[in-house]
Order: sequence, then C-alpha cells, then structure tokens
Amino acid sequence: MHESYLDPDTFRLHLNSLLQNLRNVTFLLQRQKSNLIGFDTWYPKFQQAAKQSEIMRWSVESRNRVTKESDLDLLSSCRVTWIFDWVQRVEMTAEFPPRLTTSEIVDQLLHQGTPPIGTITVRRRWVDKDLPAWELLDATAEVYSQLSQLLRKVHVAAGVERCDLEDRSVDCVTSTLDDLPGRRPCMHFASAELQGHFSFRNGSLIEPSYEPIDIDAERVEAAVERYGELEFPSSDPVTNVPGFMATARKVMEKDGYHRTLCFLYKGEIVTAMQDLEFHDQETKILTFERIADLVESTRSDGVLIIGEVWTAVQTETEKQLQTILFPARDRLDRTEGLTVYAVTRDGRHAELYSVVERGPNGEAHCGEPAVADFGGSANAILPIKRRWADMEKRGI
Repeated sequence: MHESYLDPDTFRLHLNSLLQNLRNVTFLLQRQKSNLIGFDTWYPKFQQAAKQSEIMRWSVESRNRVTKESDLDLLSSCRVTWIFDWVQRVEMTAEFPPRLTTSEIVDQLLHQGTPPIGTITVRRRWVDKDLPAWELLDATAEVYSQLSQLLRKVHVAAGVERCDLEDRSVDCVTSTLDDLPGRRPCMHFASAELQGHFSFRNGSLIEPSYEPIDIDAERVEAAVERYGELEFPSSDPVTNVPGFMATARKVMEKDGYHRTLCFLYKGEIVTAMQDLEFHDQETKILTFERIADLVESTRSDGVLIIGEVWTAVQTETEKQLQTILFPARDRLDRTEGLTVYAVTRDGRHAELYSVVERGPNGEAHCGEPAVADFGGSANAILPIKRRWADMEKRGI
C-alpha cells in the first residue's frame, strides 16, 4: 500500500482489497473450526478482545462498508511537527493537495513566517473519517499484528511450531510465527518513508541516522577475542545497566571510542538493536524521534542506550528559559563521559556514568561508574516517554 500512497485511486483499491483479505482470515478460521484444536477456548477470547478494540471494530465495519455499500470516505492531510529543541515541539494537521510533494509543502510553510530554528517534519496521512486518529498504514498494520498473534495461538494450540507456507517475496513477510506483538520491520520502515525532515535554517533535508544490528555467533566470538570476556546481560533493561556498563568500559578503553547503541525490549526480550549516529543536534533529536516510532511499531516497553556523552553545567539563562542554547559538545567547560541508561514504560529507570580521561596519546581511561539520575541523557528519552504516553491514550 505504501508504494501507491501518493496515488489516491490506486491506494483506495489496495486498501479495499486488504480490508477484505484481513477479514477473510477470521472467516476461514470459523469455517475450519471443527478441525482446529481448542477453537472453543481461544477464539471466543479473541472475539471478546476484538469487540473492545477500536481498531478491530473499525476493520470489521470497514470491510462491510466496502463490500456492501461503498468505498471508505478517505481524507488526505499532512501532519506537520515543528521541533525547536528536546522539550519544545508543536504538532498540527494541515490540508494540502494530495499530489503536492513534501519539499513543496515545506517551501510553503517556510514562507508563512515560521521561526528560523529547529526542524520540521512533514508526514503524509490518509485517514478514514470514521477513524480520524489513525493513519491508515498504521491502522492496517495494527490489524495485521493482532491477526498474526491469533494465528500463532492457533498453531500453538495444535502443537505446530512453524507454518509450512513458503515465505513471500517481501523479505519481512515470512512463515515465522512471532511470539511478540508488533509490526513487521518492513511495515515500520514503509511508514517512515512517507515523511520528510527539514531544517528551519535553510529548508535542507535531514536524514535521521540509525541502522539495525544483527548479532550472530561469529560476531560474538570476534568481540570476545578482541576485548576478552564480555558480559551480555539477559534480563530487563533496567537490571541490565551494570552489566552493559562493564562491557562498554572494556570497549571504550580498547578502541578509544564507543558507538551509540540502542536496545529495545519487550519485558526481558530484545525486540530491536540499533546503531545510532549523530552529526549535529538536529540529527540527534530526529533520530530519537524515529526510535520512538520504532518503539511503537515493535510494542517495546523498555529502552537501553549505551554511548559517549559530553556533559556541562546548564547556564542560568538556560535554566530561566528552560531550554539548551548551547549543546554540551560546543562548550569549553565540557566533560567527556560514557553512559548506560535505561527506561521502561512503567516508569522505572537507571543510569550509570563513567568519566573518561584521555592520556597523552588520546588513549581512554574510564573511571569507576557512578549512579546518575538522567543528567545528560534526560533529553534523549523524552521522545520515547511522549510516545508511550500517546500509546496509552490510544489504548495500545
């Protein structure tokens, strides 16, 4: 669907077809109920949960409208987000012609007297008038996720560990039966492709920088050979902070630097690992905004981040304005450090900070870790905490 997003007629055809096929999943299960082990146990539970879900009710009602009445009443708009700094952001929905490019939209916005600081994100949005709070790619991805979980329960009840269907042509659509809620990775990245990020200063395009990390036995073996015995804790993110700090200090002292790594969790299970890279403050803010998108699409309830940081004392003017005028990295009184911090959706958090001192040849020496209270990392978690609060309002 995302490939036809800017073509209203084709998008509508694909949407109608998808809604009918999603509904066919439950129709097929009902027809085959006599052959499905435990049907009378797990299917009524699914039906009850679906009746209480706004998204699932919309899916059923929309399919009925498409097949018995008419097309959905779609609305096209753009969601525009101004991000001035970590704390200050404004979000609004604006109407633009469906075929106007994001660059053309930004050009119009920049000529409307907007403040020349920060960044602007423009995202295309198709919505159904009966579900205005949900963008349609997000809505259909949520329905897919819930049906995927249902099909997993069907297989588990029958003692079948893997579906015997062949994988589809789209890489992330496989026969694997995921045991965690959330969208397929391609659904997250397809959604991300429909938005553009631009600088207020000159209207230039900004690309958030993060790459997925794959860990296999060969990479683990190479890491142990280079750094010695490493600790790879396997509990929840808050509990894992000390173990990851011990490993991060070894890497920092061996290599002289440490990349910024982000781990997303569902309970004690890692749902995604990302390698983050920041060229400036704008890129850093946008990257963590996109990590918040990934948190929602994977339904993660915990985040752990490892990386180097610059710290500096906030000036009196900054305290009065409740903002950061000069990032710590641009300050003469900055201090270098290594930090590992974690936060969970239920409000738990932990952070360890190690001061980094440099030898005459630039070699790194990490001090003993000290407990911190989100000093230099508080800003980075704000987009994630905002997203969890928004998800709570939407019942997900």
